[in-house]
Amino acid sequence: MRTQRKRSDSDIYHVISRGTGRQLIFEDDDDRVVFLNLLAKNTAQTSVDVYAWCLMGNHVHLLLHAPLTQISKCMKNLCGQYAQYYNKRHARVGHLFQERFKSEPIEDESYLLVVARYIHFNPQKAGVANQQDYPWSSYREYAGKTNSQRICACDLLLDLFGGKKGFIAFHDGHTIEEACMDVDAPRSATSAMPDEQAIALAKRALGCQKINDLKSLPRAMRNSYLEELRAAGLSIRQIERLTGISRGIIQNVAKHDK
Repeated sequence: MRTQRKRSDSDIYHVISRGTGRQLIFEDDDDRVVFLNLLAKNTAQTSVDVYAWCLMGNHVHLLLHAPLTQISKCMKNLCGQYAQYYNKRHARVGHLFQERFKSEPIEDESYLLVVARYIHFNPQKAGVANQQDYPWSSYREYAGKTNSQRICACDLLLDLFGGKKGFIAFHDGHTIEEACMDVDAPRSATSAMPDEQAIALAKRALGCQKINDLKSLPRAMRNSYLEELRAAGLSIRQIERLTGISRGIIQNVAKHDK
């Protein structure tokens, strides 16, 4: 039985949707542009306001304002339409997203600002890019960058931040990891590197070869790429999640590589 979602009296929610098995949902910037266009279209059609957004390799963060029924309708349409596009473009079949998106109700203004900052800080936390330089979040909308995507209803947060300068000051120099809803449960100090860091290392190790295509390659070629991923520092569990290749196969390759 599904757990009933917690509802927000303010109708504001932090929403996360990620790839099934934590696999990539964006191969390149063209995919990201299509997702954002679909996000803009579906939020307009369902009367959902976007307060913040961030696209990561295998998941997305959204800060949305609308009754939960409207948000559910919006997310169902958005994820379904994007999955159809993605599967067709990349010759893929099956589910792209996990069945349900995660949602966290936002009940007060101070936490609303913290969650917005947390969403924008994701690329920096993952070691991908500084938040002010990352082109695939709403940070640049609020900071007034001329070449940024225009998706957010910015007035409420800018008013709470005290304008653009207040927004930038609240974000800049921030290094504390806040206790907000995340794509995964909190990791221990001894656990593996974050998945976003693993994705970045994998892309560098594989060059032009797409991570999701490894499982369909000839055995010798596939195993050679698996060796490259292990050499790059990825754990067997992370390689399994990112590629969809079974742990047994990856373990056998790792044994032969010793």
